[in-house]
Amino acid sequence: MLKRDDGREINIKLLDKNHIYNNRLQVINQYAVEGGRKNRYDVSVLVNGLPLVHIELKRRGVHIKEAFNQISRYGRESFWAGNGLFEFVQIFVISNGTYTKYYANTTRESHLKDKNDIKVQKSSHSFEFTSFWADLKNNPISDLCDFAKTFFLLNIHFCVFDVDRKLLVL
Repeated sequence: MLKRDDGREINIKLLDKNHIYNNRLQVINQYAVEGGRKNRYDVSVLVNGLPLVHIELKRRGVHIKEAFNQISRYGRESFWAGNGLFEFVQIFVISNGTYTKYYANTTRESHLKDKNDIKVQKSSHSFEFTSFWADLKNNPISDLCDFAKTFFLLNIHFCVFDVDRKLLVL
């Protein structure tokens, strides 16, 4: 519910959960933003204009943790540095082509609490919380192309709200 300048309240629906195919899916690449520093995001998946998935890619041979570290840097320099649109990102995907992992964006709330000088527990924003996607027999799918074929076709449709009405993508 949003309040207009004239005081009237309007209800805006961000996701159509009942008719999922009414939602508009877009993929953008090399999106440049300026925050604390100029950054260029590799690939972002937008649902109805909101970036819900961000994918950071590295060359084969570069350790996958470099992609994780780059997303961490983006978080400090631009995700929460006046470019609030990317605060909606729910899932990060990191890959060097050979190894691909994903993890949830759990840092936004703790960043806002830290920003307001409220002491919080350590965030789960750690490389140890990244996961490989697996097939039905629980075999890890690490190749980027195989990951994309299964993860995005099967997983992106599972959006839920938790008890505090926070959007989660499972």
